[in-house]
Amino acid sequence: MNELAMLRRENQPTADLLDNVSAAVSDTATAPFARFRSWFPRLVLTRPALLTESESMSLETDLSGLLRLLQSLPDRLFGGDMVSFARAAGWDHPMLPDVLRMLGGPPVSLGRADLVRSPGGFKAVEINTSSSLGSFEFGELCRAFLAVPAFARFAAQESLHHVDPLADMAQTLLASSGYLPDDRPVIAVTRWITSTVDVNPSLFVDLMRDLGFQVVVCTVDQLALRDDGLYLDDLRIDVIHRAFLLQSVLATDGALELLAPLSRARDAGQVQVFAGLTADVYGAKSCLALLSDPRNAHAFTADERRLVARILPWTRRLVDEPAETEGGTEPLVAHVLAHQADLLLKPSIGNAGCGVVAGWLVSREEWETAVDSAIRTNDHIVQRRVVSVSERYIMPGEPTVEADYLLHWGLFITADGLSGGFVKGLPDKPQDVRFLGDGSHVGCIFQQQVDTRRN
Repeated sequence: MNELAMLRRENQPTADLLDNVSAAVSDTATAPFARFRSWFPRLVLTRPALLTESESMSLETDLSGLLRLLQSLPDRLFGGDMVSFARAAGWDHPMLPDVLRMLGGPPVSLGRADLVRSPGGFKAVEINTSSSLGSFEFGELCRAFLAVPAFARFAAQESLHHVDPLADMAQTLLASSGYLPDDRPVIAVTRWITSTVDVNPSLFVDLMRDLGFQVVVCTVDQLALRDDGLYLDDLRIDVIHRAFLLQSVLATDGALELLAPLSRARDAGQVQVFAGLTADVYGAKSCLALLSDPRNAHAFTADERRLVARILPWTRRLVDEPAETEGGTEPLVAHVLAHQADLLLKPSIGNAGCGVVAGWLVSREEWETAVDSAIRTNDHIVQRRVVSVSERYIMPGEPTVEADYLLHWGLFITADGLSGGFVKGLPDKPQDVRFLGDGSHVGCIFQQQVDTRRN
């Protein structure tokens, strides 16, 4: 038995699906998948990933609670001072106070947790909190699988449904912008003049238009402030869907001038911004360290501490001082050097896995160099490795061949709770999928029925 097969854990609906080969293998090169594949050309897994009813309910409770805890940190630990909180989380830049003043805003119920399923359950290794999140479009992949008769029959038999992340995001946008569920304001998906993330917005725009919205795409410098509001050419904009990152703003000379028209229009009540730049602050990885660090335990209830222990792996800001570890209190740097195979380093601020160093994938010399650099820059966290369990997928073609995948789960949280997501991985690869980058295969997620209001 190979290493991944020894780590295999599959819930009952997944095992039932794999026993039904005709339902577990879909040809994703066929017509139902064309719309999704034209936007997302990477290889698509031959079946969806499945969550049981109890898994879905637990994840909804834990991830919604985790997002609320993150968004409560300024009040609990910094006396409501957002700038002090942001600096403690790693957002240290001279423009930061002005940027947050101009285009900040209250928390919005929107996030995407990146999870690994361990033998003991799901662990959230990161949580992203911004309106600039990607991959809301995976509901389209769910609809494509439901167009495959064998899988559609299995889904009906097992009471499986999908939640459309984009539809739930749209309702959160409306509610946070002061609109009613049936309202259809004009939305400008607004990008930065230089973006660190280049995401193709075409399917996002098409799917929003399917929901009845008028959506345009622009860069922030294309918007013009007039007496009665914010315009793109001759079109008056009701909602700015912010599709740019706080780190891009802080890295740009003249950023305050670029933000000024949006800020003035919002302050005058002429446009809504989904969501303010403060949303990005909660997604800094140091925020997970603030939750995980027992020195902050006094700020949380017993139930909240149990939630953190259940859903988060051990995470600390990497600084040269004592810290509580599994062995007690000891110098953190010495602990990190001594437990290389069990740890990884992550920049507190970043995306797409840039700068992440996994101790089990590098040499001793590389690890020591990375730890030394991270201490000097004072902008990294160290996190306990979460060992993934694997799931089988049946590969397309004849004869029937199975492969094991260590799945990375991306699950959305909106005002409606758990709001669908995606998985990614590679066949029969032993390394952790968090470091596979854009070469991984992707899939969608179905859940056993929890809420009859869902699709």
